[in-house]
Amino acid sequence: MKHFLEPASVALIGVSRRSGPGSYNLMENMLEYGFPGKIIPINPQADEILGVKAWPNVQAAAQPIDLAVISLPRDLVLTSVAECVAAGVKAIIVVTQGFGDADARGRELQAEMVALARQNGARILGPNTLGVVNNFNRLTTSFMPLVREKSPVGLICQSGVFFVGADNFSGQIGKGIDLGNACDVGFCEALEYLGDDPDIKIIAVHMEGLERTRDFLSLAARVSRTKPVLVYKTGKSETGARAVASHTGSLAGHYRIYEAALRQAGVLFLDEDWQMGEAVRTLLNQPPMPGDRVAVITVTGAGGIMASDALEKYGLCPATLADATIKAVADLSPEWMPLGNPLDLWPAVMRHGLREVYPVALTAVLDDPGVDSVLMMSIAPDLPRFEFLDVSEGVNQALPREKSKPVVAWLYGPNRGQVGRRFEQEDKILVYQSIERAAWSLSLLRERGKFLERIEADRANS
Repeated sequence: MKHFLEPASVALIGVSRRSGPGSYNLMENMLEYGFPGKIIPINPQADEILGVKAWPNVQAAAQPIDLAVISLPRDLVLTSVAECVAAGVKAIIVVTQGFGDADARGRELQAEMVALARQNGARILGPNTLGVVNNFNRLTTSFMPLVREKSPVGLICQSGVFFVGADNFSGQIGKGIDLGNACDVGFCEALEYLGDDPDIKIIAVHMEGLERTRDFLSLAARVSRTKPVLVYKTGKSETGARAVASHTGSLAGHYRIYEAALRQAGVLFLDEDWQMGEAVRTLLNQPPMPGDRVAVITVTGAGGIMASDALEKYGLCPATLADATIKAVADLSPEWMPLGNPLDLWPAVMRHGLREVYPVALTAVLDDPGVDSVLMMSIAPDLPRFEFLDVSEGVNQALPREKSKPVVAWLYGPNRGQVGRRFEQEDKILVYQSIERAAWSLSLLRERGKFLERIEADRANS
């Protein structure tokens, strides 16, 4: 995979002479992205493209080529692959569609180019792909514009929508590999590369179908020991499975069998499209949960009930608060107020104010050995008019820099965006758009914690 993501020279075969808006010119995109390596345009109809000398074919270029990106009509691709392997190119990306994702002729052509590459020690990514992106060396092979950000997130996908629409799924990505039809380079090669990459702290995977299942599960179990691996598997329905076959030519397989096998390997399995982004930011910013006991701090009794329901839904349980924890809040509350978990602060707030009470309660709960994580609920008021209702500064000060217990929050009120950013500004707390998402995210941290505990137990017993 190194030739694909860390090339010194890239040949662009079939690059257009057209440039500007609407041209989808890959070379223009690479130049704007800032790729520092050598770009070698291949187009027999042009002497130069965007000020760079063009060549009729890779042999004529007569220079080392680490990576070739082929964007030609389907019937010309096989000849181009043959020219690349003859020139000693070891990494080839085929952007073109119409192979295993199409008709019988396409499947034949795909099989032929894979055989040709393997006979000559070359590897093929795709076809039907945007290729790769590496924001650490300013490389993109996408003809679509992407945002450049050195994020510690690695992405493996089977659709370019996860590149172009990264904000809708994983969030910004540092390195990405679009497998497309995965005719040759597949999930195993991509996962191994990103698993060993020190720039990458978490790996998000979009999977339609999977070949070499046993190899992937074994590799995933190894990689998951050091960094979280998330899999969003699509094609769970019969119609979805049929759509997978027409999209990338993959076999979707039985969804629940995939789920069970991947979970056993330590993979965090995702059911819905929104879960990928929430999982990525949760696992990057919060520690694994050491147990399933959650303390809920709330200023709304109804919110506490909703939280209790959501936590139970995701296999978590309310922590039994220690006497010292209860006393810390009882000292601020009216004597008639019964306290437990959820810990309702509102009567104490009415006596002392939200900013005075909330940090006291949070500190007491975090010090409680019977609490494994905290779900906070608070108000997102209009600012600056109701500044006295914003507790973001106080709760951040109450939280230690060393994260040992996850702390998540749900806010309600007219200003969730601005106040939420205040809560998150010191990277100690994560704010979620719903109680449901906050509870689900805690369950993910618990699942990660269980896997690491199992690994540690196996190591101790070996």
